[in-house]
Amino acid sequence: MSSGLCSEEDVDLEINRDLPKGPLDLYRKQASFDWKQLRLIIEDEKLLRFKYRIWKGLEQDPLFSHSPGKRTMEDDRRITMERLFRVIEHNYLSAAELIQDPRLNNALMVALGQYDWSLSIKRSLLYDFFNQAIRGLGTAHHYDYIEAVFNTNLFGCFALTEISHGTNTRAMRTTASFDTKCQKIILHTPDFEAAKCWVGNLAKTATHAIVFAQLYTSDEQCYGLHCFVVPIRDPKTMLTYPGVTIGDMGAKLGLHGIDNGYMMFYNYAISKSCLLNKTGDINENGEYVTRFKDPNKRFGASLGNLSAGRVGIICICVANLCKVVPIAIRYSAVRRQFGGKGEELPVIEYQMQQWRLFPYLAAAYVLKYFGDCFYSDYAQFVISQHSGGDRIYLSALGAEIHAISSSAKPMAAWLARDGIQECREACGGHGYLLAAGIGDLRDDNDANSTYEGDNNVLLQQTSNWLTTIWSNLNPDEIQSPLGFLTFLVDAKSISKSKFQAKNFEDLFQSNTVLDSYKWLICWLLQSTSDKFHSEIESGKDIFRARNDSQVYQARTLSLAFIEYCLLYKFTKLCSQYTSSSSIGSVLWKLMFLYGLWSLEKHMGTLYQGGYIIGNSGARLIREGILDLCHSLLKDAVGLADVLAPPDFILNSVLGMSDGMVYKHLQRAMDETPAGHERPSWWTQAAQKLCSKL
Repeated sequence: MSSGLCSEEDVDLEINRDLPKGPLDLYRKQASFDWKQLRLIIEDEKLLRFKYRIWKGLEQDPLFSHSPGKRTMEDDRRITMERLFRVIEHNYLSAAELIQDPRLNNALMVALGQYDWSLSIKRSLLYDFFNQAIRGLGTAHHYDYIEAVFNTNLFGCFALTEISHGTNTRAMRTTASFDTKCQKIILHTPDFEAAKCWVGNLAKTATHAIVFAQLYTSDEQCYGLHCFVVPIRDPKTMLTYPGVTIGDMGAKLGLHGIDNGYMMFYNYAISKSCLLNKTGDINENGEYVTRFKDPNKRFGASLGNLSAGRVGIICICVANLCKVVPIAIRYSAVRRQFGGKGEELPVIEYQMQQWRLFPYLAAAYVLKYFGDCFYSDYAQFVISQHSGGDRIYLSALGAEIHAISSSAKPMAAWLARDGIQECREACGGHGYLLAAGIGDLRDDNDANSTYEGDNNVLLQQTSNWLTTIWSNLNPDEIQSPLGFLTFLVDAKSISKSKFQAKNFEDLFQSNTVLDSYKWLICWLLQSTSDKFHSEIESGKDIFRARNDSQVYQARTLSLAFIEYCLLYKFTKLCSQYTSSSSIGSVLWKLMFLYGLWSLEKHMGTLYQGGYIIGNSGARLIREGILDLCHSLLKDAVGLADVLAPPDFILNSVLGMSDGMVYKHLQRAMDETPAGHERPSWWTQAAQKLCSKL
């Protein structure tokens, strides 16, 4: 495996290095488990070594050194491109290595992203989105484009969204009309509202674009959205070709190193071979041909690539939680405020701080394990598709993966969004400093709530799948290859069950949380179905009835289902260890904390459906959450150490592994450019002051 600037010896030293002595030792010495052992349970050693090889390589290269303050948008884009070239030069992951272990691509994305998401996403747009579209929708004569990408002979981008249409892809208006006379496809943008937009890499760097457009044959019949690989710039001059107009979308909230652009076509002729023709083609006579009898299935196959993006976003959000939570917890263990007997206490000792932070610590663990497992499941699914696996099984697996990715992406995005904000606030005023490393993370993460599909619309994909299964429920024919819905075999008995826990011993039984979620999902399935049918009976059409069954029904169903999926996977991990072992004990606590914290948000539904009766159930769940927070106090810093990347990657004066917060704060302030000098406009201020004297 290519090593860039880092040797295997360097990797060994980094992975086995003890954390530096300092203020955090107060809690590290109290930890009940070996943090290095737990790290190898949460992270596959091969992937961990791969990440450290990349991180150490970046740290050793001056091009990747951190600079204080903000850069201009132009400088951000320039240095991101320079760094991308260096990453390509290091060849951290070859095509052969990727084929052998697809997980390495996700590890590379995360490793680069935890350093800088602009760099990671710029690379992913080029290698992952562009190449996945070619592989997924193209045929043999398109594969030269993949080789060109790996040889840096082209820069790619992915153009789906339009100014006036994003999630509603069927309504997109860019056209691709086949001209039988010249045997070419003519791309055209009818107006600005149909311009392709939010295309990363497009504004300044892309030479080719994956473009989705409505395909018309010469008889003006439309065959729906199809995908094309389109040359848009001359690679020698970087000027656009005649018939292509590209503009810059300007500054954004975050991801400043990505040049997002918009693009319009004016009767732009491209070769017929530019059509990625796996799902549909135009023959020599100008006739449309496809192996799909159902246009909806062809459309679904054309957009199947988007699942990969959603799976990737889950891992991006996990990576962001794994950066921000250690910052806040390490800082909370050092920061002292108030306290009795004349000695101030670390703020992590306060119940409020624990309640604010520890559920996100637990969520980071649960979501990370789920995300890694789900990425592996998805990669294996893609491999099986290309290797000719059982079609019936793959169809069911593909449907389940699509449904899960459509709810896991929103769940992960919202968890990261809320977790980052809570950590920022939990760090007080110092958390607002750029040097704290939280502000940029918050801004860069924000896009995860929007791209690859609006979260609330995506959740409907999950609820539609679930309610379809529910309406045709046959215990002998439940298709859930990943096992998430097998419990529906017992749906009738589950629906009649009640919350049984009377004390902590009952509450912390391994099945308590999962059983509660099984009931919740069954109740919401029936409630959502009843609501939908009542809307139909009131005279509404299917479209309106479904839309009016989302709030408190289908949307909540999708969220409850994905929370169950996360807990289902993490419980399987916990079950490998006895609760009496040091590792098992802390893993079970994390599972229960995330599970009860999430379940508590559904308290109204649990009471509405009669699953919990009386006030003792709610009180027990809430007391259980607080008890778990308190019991994790001594382990919290160690758990944060497991998740945290190296200091160079964490890049936070509040979260450095030595815990020397105030030393790093002073250094950062002293390094502020011209921080000890008068401003360039001091004379204006002085003149104004003097005029008043």
